[in-house]
Amino acid sequence: CEYVSGERLILAPTGRITPYHDVRVLKDTAQKGILRAIDAGAKRPLLIVQNVVAYPDGQLVSILGAFECLYVPIQMRERNGNVKAIVRLGFHAEEKRTEQFERVVRNAIALERARVVARDIGGGDPERMNPTRVVEYVKQGFCGDSNITIKVIDDDEIIAKEYPLLSAVSRAASRVERHKARVVEIVYMPSDPSRISETLMLVGKGVTYDTGGADIKISGKMAGMSRDKCGAAAVAGFLKACAILKPPHLKVIGVLCLCRNSIGEESYVPDELLTSKSGKTVRVTNTDAEGRLAMADALFKMSEVAQTELNPHLYTIATLTGHARACYGGYVA
Repeated sequence: CEYVSGERLILAPTGRITPYHDVRVLKDTAQKGILRAIDAGAKRPLLIVQNVVAYPDGQLVSILGAFECLYVPIQMRERNGNVKAIVRLGFHAEEKRTEQFERVVRNAIALERARVVARDIGGGDPERMNPTRVVEYVKQGFCGDSNITIKVIDDDEIIAKEYPLLSAVSRAASRVERHKARVVEIVYMPSDPSRISETLMLVGKGVTYDTGGADIKISGKMAGMSRDKCGAAAVAGFLKACAILKPPHLKVIGVLCLCRNSIGEESYVPDELLTSKSGKTVRVTNTDAEGRLAMADALFKMSEVAQTELNPHLYTIATLTGHARACYGGYVA
């Protein structure tokens, strides 16, 4: 097409959109267009972001879909250098209010920077993102963010006393220094605390590798379990988004419960009776149900902290058991 810069025009059709589709159809379409541009050797493509379908946040989702194609896993970046398929990505929309579209683009860039944090932690292999190196990555990733404070709990005795259930899960791995349990508390505080109207308290499951423990995963079910830390990764990513966008009304407390569910002579086993920080007794019935144990003590601590916070909301964030797919189907899961 000789009328456009570079003389190349890529059309990315959505296909027929039915009432059963959602906004992801725009994300998928933007991704296909950008991937086609990369395949064609484009280095500075311009993405035309139109409201072709009246989905709320359709433009934002389209841009995030384009960004998703450009992500390079952290270990690829570290090995090959920060090589990018695209040098620059432009956005255009025929909007009457350009400042509104610029705000959408700024938000998308902030969210993508946060998603990179989440994907780096969640996608890093069991050694690149073992508990010790997750802590290093988080400290480096939030360096210079004035609204963020980070506290790392890595003392064995403190973890055994304050997080006894997490300590039990980590018992078999605790003999290896880099795989010892860590608890990372990340707090976002707006510049003017008097404007806070809501407090989010997020506890993330950060099992850097899940063998299943004594109830070992079999028949190839262990592969992919380095992603059992995606709950903690999501919490870190959310805090990064807050650090960039700086919501003035929100205080956020995030807790990353980092451990490794290993196999060994020190493994915790079914039938054990564990005493949690809350004082409740927990009977282990399956060591592959370790996520609730990894997060329970941190959640109890947050429930106590919540008593003094303004309008608190508590959430646990974790990778779901495979039964979620059996119940709801692959699309929803």
